Amino acid sequence: MSIQKTILFTTVVASAMMATAIADVGVLDKYECHNHHETNEYHCHGPADFAKLGGLIVSADVRGQIWSADSDSYMFAGFAVNSEYNYRWFAATGSFFYMPLVTGVNSESVEFDSKVVQRGWELGAKAGSGVGRKGNKYYLMAGWSNPSIKDSNNSSNDGSIGSYYAGLGYGFNTDTLVFDIAIAMRNGNVVKEYLSSKLNKYYDKVSSFDTRVSLGWRF
Repeated sequence: MSIQKTILFTTVVASAMMATAIADVGVLDKYECHNHHETNEYHCHGPADFAKLGGLIVSADVRGQIWSADSDSYMFAGFAVNSEYNYRWFAATGSFFYMPLVTGVNSESVEFDSKVVQRGWELGAKAGSGVGRKGNKYYLMAGWSNPSIKDSNNSSNDGSIGSYYAGLGYGFNTDTLVFDIAIAMRNGNVVKEYLSSKLNKYYDKVSSFDTRVSLGWRF
């Protein structure tokens, strides 16, 4: 065998042996976990809490929602209770929220009326890196929000503004605690229709978005 062929043969064998060794150990992710190449069994080589793929989260948040309508704006602020079941990169979520009207601002006046309340529920999903795992998480979220407006001053102003929402968030999971901060956009046309049909306020364009900061417990 020529020297060149010997070198080539040695290189191929060494590469195959290295590939076999790597496959046997597996490519560890940032949690020091992987699927075994033969059994496909998921296991971790690091701390035991890294092996947790997800589970149930119960949390509470403070949130605010702003309607931007031409030169006017309206702001609601309140709280929500949330539940989430997550697994690796994905999560299913549900919430119940309660947000009184904080301010209605226009060119003529600033109003405050806590008797005008937005309340309802949400169902949605999250997808992103680390959603169900210990450590940092970054995710996109989307779902359906079904709030109703209740005006204790004038029941004729009561109405529904159910619509989709979509947004993004960042958070951190520890062994037992969860922190999240997120922002979401909503269908402004639904708010626009409510303002025109119930309050006789007509705008060319209305946008709606909310922010939320939550703290929860991971089971």
